[in-house]
Amino acid sequence: MKVIIVEDEEYAVKRLKQLILQLEPTWEIIHVFDEVADTTHWLTNNEHPSIIFMDIQLADGFSFEIFKQVQIKSQVIFTTAFNNYAVKAFRHNGLDYLLKPIQLELLSESISRYKKLTSPQTIDLDTLTSLIQGKQTEYKKRFLVKSGDQFNFIEVEKVAYFVSESSYSFAFLSSGNQYILDETLEQIEQQVDPKMFFRINRKQLVTIRAIDAIENHFNNRLRLKLLPKLKDDTIVSRSKVKEFKKWIDR
Repeated sequence: MKVIIVEDEEYAVKRLKQLILQLEPTWEIIHVFDEVADTTHWLTNNEHPSIIFMDIQLADGFSFEIFKQVQIKSQVIFTTAFNNYAVKAFRHNGLDYLLKPIQLELLSESISRYKKLTSPQTIDLDTLTSLIQGKQTEYKKRFLVKSGDQFNFIEVEKVAYFVSESSYSFAFLSSGNQYILDETLEQIEQQVDPKMFFRINRKQLVTIRAIDAIENHFNNRLRLKLLPKLKDDTIVSRSKVKEFKKWIDR
């Protein structure tokens, strides 16, 4: 069984590969793509795999653009941190719609559903409704932190931003306090509400509550002024600007 993954987050790719091979050790993951353009080019020039695991928001746009350029012959399981694209996903003949972080049990159900099918088909409205209602993500409310020999916890709603620096992840609170976390920034991104937090670049994940001002920056990027202030520049990377503006304007 040949599989491709369309996903622009390194941690999400690693987790999905691990879960797929844990459930189906004989499946072959032949390619991983992180952009609409590369995926479209490959699907245009190669035999389509049996199944595609596809994120919705990619490095260069939304994966729905792929369907406008290629008649996909594979079954597609959408994977995303956002539940507001579910109806559109099923309109593109999505077999299932999994919310991140992907759970082993739900992935197993999707694969079982795939095995029952012999050809692509649409899903009726009742099935769609039950799938969406059954997959509402419960986002993390607090993080356990260590201070000396003691443990404490911080509420996610009090976090202004998360920063990755020198192989460590830090949570900066609105009060100005900061804490070291055990999780990587990729793991943290998967656990917090994407309506409230946005990964603006490789090292910074900010909450909308912390944004005091947004300025144009050179090379088509944006500079943010955060509260509390961060000593390093807070720049929205060029590949994230379009998505960031949509996140703000909702």
